[in-house]
Amino acid sequence: MNGILDREVAAGFTRWEPPMVGDTPPPPAEPPRPTVSELEAIERQAREEGYAAGHREGLAAGRREIEARVARLEAMLAAAAQPLARLDIEVEEELARLAVTIARRVLAHELSVHPQRIVETVHRAVGLLPAGSRELRVHLHPDDLKLLRESGAADAGWQLIADPALSRGGCRIESTQSRLDATLEARLTAVIDAVLGAEKGDAP
Repeated sequence: MNGILDREVAAGFTRWEPPMVGDTPPPPAEPPRPTVSELEAIERQAREEGYAAGHREGLAAGRREIEARVARLEAMLAAAAQPLARLDIEVEEELARLAVTIARRVLAHELSVHPQRIVETVHRAVGLLPAGSRELRVHLHPDDLKLLRESGAADAGWQLIADPALSRGGCRIESTQSRLDATLEARLTAVIDAVLGAEKGDAP
């Protein structure tokens, strides 16, 4: 019985055998180290690739900087042109006001010395109306109206109307068919516009 049990117990165990000396596998061999020439080649390639990448980035950055500077310059020029345009308009308006002021003073003196000037102005304006114009209404500064009446040159068919808002030396004439603005301001504006328009046309 003990012999059978001993065999059954022994069947569950593996027989131990001593290890074989010298059967351990050798360690893996180390990869070969690169040579000096190979290291130099690797370094040169890395440097060239880095230079190329930096060159491309530098070009892109330079292009962006140039575009930004051009945009800023264009904005500055546009901003500078606007005040100049406004300045031109302001100068023209100031010249017109100055011309009217000077003309008023000159005409006031001229009419005091030569009162017939207003008579000539009114007759010239009436002559510009269409032929056959009737029922003329002549608007004048009160002082000019007085001079016209005293001169006896007013047509009997004219209706003389005093208008203190008008400058001396001018008139406004109305008929049933038309209206003519021969005021001092209108005549001076036409002259100034003609002069300034000619200068702009001659400008390059």
